Amino acid sequence: MDNSTDSVKKLTGAAGLVMFGTLLSRITGFLRSVLITTQMLPAGYSDEFILAFTLPDLVYDLLAGGAIAAALVPILSTYLAKGKEKAGWKAVSTFMNLSFILVLVLEIIFFIFTDSLLVIFASGYKDGASGNRDLVIRLTRILLLNAPFMMLAGQINGILNSYRRFAVAAFGPVVYNICTIISIALFGAKSAELTAWGVVIGGAVFFAIQFTGAFRHFTNYRPKLFLRSPIFHELIRQAIPSLISSTIIEINIIISRSYATFYESGMVTVLNNANRTWQLPLGIFAQSIGIALLPTLSEHYAKDDPDEFKKVLYKGLRVVFLLSFATSLLMMILSADIMRILFKWGASGNEYDVFYGGLCLMAYSSTLVFSSMIAMMTRAFYSVHNSKTPMFGGLLGIIILYLLNIFFRNATGIGVAGTALAYSMSQFVIMMIYMLMFRKKTGIDIITDNFGYIVKAVIGGIPAGLAAYGLSVLIRPDVNSKISQIAAICVPVAGGLAIFWFILLKLRVGEIRFINDMVLSKIRKIIKA
Repeated sequence: MDNSTDSVKKLTGAAGLVMFGTLLSRITGFLRSVLITTQMLPAGYSDEFILAFTLPDLVYDLLAGGAIAAALVPILSTYLAKGKEKAGWKAVSTFMNLSFILVLVLEIIFFIFTDSLLVIFASGYKDGASGNRDLVIRLTRILLLNAPFMMLAGQINGILNSYRRFAVAAFGPVVYNICTIISIALFGAKSAELTAWGVVIGGAVFFAIQFTGAFRHFTNYRPKLFLRSPIFHELIRQAIPSLISSTIIEINIIISRSYATFYESGMVTVLNNANRTWQLPLGIFAQSIGIALLPTLSEHYAKDDPDEFKKVLYKGLRVVFLLSFATSLLMMILSADIMRILFKWGASGNEYDVFYGGLCLMAYSSTLVFSSMIAMMTRAFYSVHNSKTPMFGGLLGIIILYLLNIFFRNATGIGVAGTALAYSMSQFVIMMIYMLMFRKKTGIDIITDNFGYIVKAVIGGIPAGLAAYGLSVLIRPDVNSKISQIAAICVPVAGGLAIFWFILLKLRVGEIRFINDMVLSKIRKIIKA
């Protein structure tokens, strides 16, 4: 078996495992969003609960976030491949110890100045004109206690991925989501504060599970700061730009949520639901394959094997593009039906929220392709120890997003859907910048080399989209029957996907067989177990 076949098989197995774990994580995370809508929206504080995660999430992105993928995994994977595990752990130990000190400092600052920062991340909540400022402040201060657990769990997750122990890393977040779901189910309709405390407990459980899975690898951990270590300096050079990049992603979310507070009550929740919906396939496809791809790309780069690097990169990009393109197309066509089936449950939802949720999802749907490519390209940059390009691309994206939000709010009447459309347009610009910069830095021309592949996908997508749209018009659901809604959405999805898959098989697109083999291999393992 040659190295190429071996690399692809390793990628297939790892990606399939991570994809399954990510699928469960996303489904349980999605159920959490559904419960926020059904339990907390009728109580009138779902917007406040969602906004309260802003500062805790920002703490995580400032001190962990992209550094795990950009620096910790590539550096530790590289030194493990070189047989220098202890040297790699000196840098990892220093990074973990330093970040824990900094998280305590940030926690204190954010706790003291929560009220002042509210002007930034909930700018529509002015002088009590809209929303409950005091509740957002109380919930934020509770959820800040969750940030250290999430940061440490995230770093341990990166360590597990470096050792290719993808199972614990992939399934740990599922337990966290389940704990959060239990908290919302028990307290969501009664007390936002008690629900927030339940989230903190879930974070502690998540950390404990990740640490237990990685405990045997901590024999090389040292509670010291090796600040003069050249490997730590290398890690920091990669980590700082990527931390800025992940913070930029959170800032984009803050901008979108902040603009949503200018609209009527409940629009933050509607926008959040649409955002979580398109991110569900993003996590399953791009992020799971990207997690499995990064250590392999890092190894090929460390071994100076450009041909194998390019082959593995293109395989990952093509598979992710194929999956995200088909899903984006169906999501755009069936946006309102998707939002109805997911978030309208009994008296907790109405067709007004379904309408605006559908508009937001339609506006977001194209960004599934753009963000999937960005996620893959970000890891490609990280694998060649270049984290500055994603940082500068993200900074430009913030400017574009901010300006587009101003335009859509002041010059159009599409409401909160303008915020979603602004995000999609900014992501397209960033995607193009990443691909052009990657060609400049590595000589790998992703757009030109894969143009024929993109054309084939579009050829398959046009008749598949028309068929799905036609079926969705012919088969309309009973809006009061969840079974009817499920049936009405399954038929156009199945019809569209069948046509898409059939055409691409006829066009001899090899990634179709790759996806089939990846899915079937996991089904066989489940059956044998």
